[in-house]
Amino acid sequence: MTHQEAKSIARHLGLTLRKVRSGDYRVNFRDGKDSTAYYTDTLEDAVRAAVEMARTRGQSQTSPRQLG
Repeated sequence: MTHQEAKSIARHLGLTLRKVRSGDYRVNFRDGKDSTAYYTDTLEDAVRAAVEMARTRGQSQTSPRQLG
């Protein structure tokens, strides 16, 4: 997977993925604070984190009425 493909996946999920100066990858919500960012040294892990972050965000935004 290329960096551009990974960025596209993250963007589709409503997240950002970028490579920082240290060489690590940073995944975060759009307009997210640094406290919500996830850092990793592998692109594959960054994509897995983006999918998981989007999944858990979707669960936390579900109201109790939608669950029943």
